[in-house]
Amino acid sequence: MSSTQIEQLIADAQAAFDQCPTKIEFGLDTKDAAVLQLRKGCRLLAGAEALREEGYYMLVIEASFVAIERTVEFRLLERGTLEPDDLPGTHPGVYREAATVGIFSEATAEDLTDLWRDHRAKTYYQDGLATAHRAEKMYALAFEIHRFVTGRSSQSHECLCSRNR
Repeated sequence: MSSTQIEQLIADAQAAFDQCPTKIEFGLDTKDAAVLQLRKGCRLLAGAEALREEGYYMLVIEASFVAIERTVEFRLLERGTLEPDDLPGTHPGVYREAATVGIFSEATAEDLTDLWRDHRAKTYYQDGLATAHRAEKMYALAFEIHRFVTGRSSQSHECLCSRNR
């Protein structure tokens, strides 16, 4: 592949993002910012489950962390705590904001921050190894957080997870 091909593929990708969307992923065709984050969490969990069965443990760990964040962002938006443009720009920021508004305790937010800092980044960027056991535990955590948060929501009916089980 030449640099010319790469440049063309970058231009093609940019053009794809600049075009009006025509075939939107199942469940993500909503204008409600909170519901969009909720359903992104649902889709991430569904993807993680499928990838777990195929042995893609690093991707399961990554998707599980992101599913937790999307689910928390859903609740922050739903409660009117934040606007879509004001969502925390960092992973730990999402957990801190969740503790500030009472979604989690301070201790839980700190534990999630430590888990992210100590293990997500290490598994994804450094020498941490993704294993079936680690992927299973992260998926279970993400699924339970998703269940916990949506169970306290007036929009739990918007969750795609129950429709896929």
